[in-house]
Amino acid sequence: MTHPAGEPLGSESRNATEEAILDAARDALADTPYRRLTMDTIARRAFTSRTALYFYFPNKRALVDRLIARAFMDMYEAASPYLEGTGDPRAELRRGLARAVKVIDSNAHVLTLAAMLSGEEDRLPPQWAPYVVRFVEGAVSRIARDQARGIAPSDIPPRLAAQALLAMVERHVTLELIQGGGDAHQSIRVLAELWWRAVYSKPTAGPAED
Repeated sequence: MTHPAGEPLGSESRNATEEAILDAARDALADTPYRRLTMDTIARRAFTSRTALYFYFPNKRALVDRLIARAFMDMYEAASPYLEGTGDPRAELRRGLARAVKVIDSNAHVLTLAAMLSGEEDRLPPQWAPYVVRFVEGAVSRIARDQARGIAPSDIPPRLAAQALLAMVERHVTLELIQGGGDAHQSIRVLAELWWRAVYSKPTAGPAED
């Protein structure tokens, strides 16, 4: 899969100046509303010039889109023990979710902004879509691999399972962790167990019909 510029997702080289700008923007969003945040403020916080800032980002929305894309990439990398793993799914689920929640916590204001912008536009902005699709495809592939290995029942289509379970995780993390400040350890345990039971537990035989 490729990102909008046509290169493979996750392959973007991370320039030190660009990373400093993105880090400054992420930190600024923690104490400054998006509508009031200015490019000048970001430049000052990144200890860089306006010229350098505009070299990388033509406007604030382009910077924010890149910041959101980076958060998605970092979340995928964090979840890769499960999404790209081939071992014990229960253990890899726990590890992947724990790592992903840490990334989510450090990008909470960015992800809150992403939800706000997506809601205002009443659609997923197209520049974010490849990163979201990558999550879905990663989960679909993992479930399909484990069904082929015979460790997950094949009675539920992998894509349907992946979409439903990712929606569950996204909703819970948004409401309980980002907005509610809930117990991350408890959430990780419960979400991983719910995912494992939905995908890997064997269905029990129902009562015999008369």
